[in-house]
Amino acid sequence: MNALHSLRHLLIAGLLALPFAAIAQGDDLPEIPAERLQEIKAQKSAYLTQKMGLTPEEAQQFWPLYNEYDGKLEALRREMREVRQAARRHAGELSEEEARDLITVELDQRQRELDIRRAYAEKFQRQIGSRKTAVLYKAEHDFNRELLRRFRERMEGRPGPPPGRR
Repeated sequence: MNALHSLRHLLIAGLLALPFAAIAQGDDLPEIPAERLQEIKAQKSAYLTQKMGLTPEEAQQFWPLYNEYDGKLEALRREMREVRQAARRHAGELSEEEARDLITVELDQRQRELDIRRAYAEKFQRQIGSRKTAVLYKAEHDFNRELLRRFRERMEGRPGPPPGRR
């Protein structure tokens, strides 16, 4: 019974993670190959370093902290994607209680994300100052928006759904 209850919570959490996963990577989009993901991360690092105006000394101290931050957010996004995928298979079978639990899980996940962001904002400000931290967040947003725009353009050129998808 406990395993069923845990699976139910996992499924519910997945349904609530839909908005997050759509941002990270849409369900109808193909998985990004690991080597391409590494290229994107390298481009992002160069872009952020340039936009933030990091000195070589600042960059040397900043990037390990940023990579830790990014890793925690990525782990949370991965967890939410996995749960969401499991939940989608049972979406039509949710009871009122399960739907209520789903809402709670989504809010808990959003709070965890906010907690990570808040903790690292403080660390970034101590390390590189508030101004560069603010520039970091704007540059991240701009980079992600441009990346998404380019990806959508590439997808629009494809005939029909991506291979392996319905």
